[in-house]
Amino acid sequence: MDNIRIGSGYDIHKFLEIALFENAAKKLYLGGVLIEGHIGVAAHSDGDVVLHSLTDALLGALSLPDIGVLYPDNLKSTKGINSVEIIKYAYGLVKDKGYGLVNADITIITQTPKISAYKEQMTVSISSALGVDKTRLNIKGKTKEGLDSVGKQKAIECFSVCLLSHE
Repeated sequence: MDNIRIGSGYDIHKFLEIALFENAAKKLYLGGVLIEGHIGVAAHSDGDVVLHSLTDALLGALSLPDIGVLYPDNLKSTKGINSVEIIKYAYGLVKDKGYGLVNADITIITQTPKISAYKEQMTVSISSALGVDKTRLNIKGKTKEGLDSVGKQKAIECFSVCLLSHE
């Protein structure tokens, strides 16, 4: 039964305050896609919650070290790193173990931006980064109906689940 593996991942980041955003010019990336005109998040890397949660799902499926171990937030060399590079590296580790992605299901929870406007771009970006057909990816957007920090537009979170099979 070791020919299939399931992994789950989660990430959350706090949106920056508007004044800090204007000074730092931090941008919001989701699934490798720049979300124009939206406040960015506080993070050591580019803060892409979608790619971070999917990366941890991929790594977790094979009991590999998580994203925080591979890319600690106290290294100057990884400050501002593009999360596309992180997921490419992680998927390379998966491929090195002889596994490939069967499918991934991704749920982004945020009040803003509306995910439906970016789903197709994110799907194309992620499938390109992993070298898989975009039909292997599903992205959904949910809200918190005004509840907690996400519902009050102070944070954004993402859950990912993936299925890997031995190739």
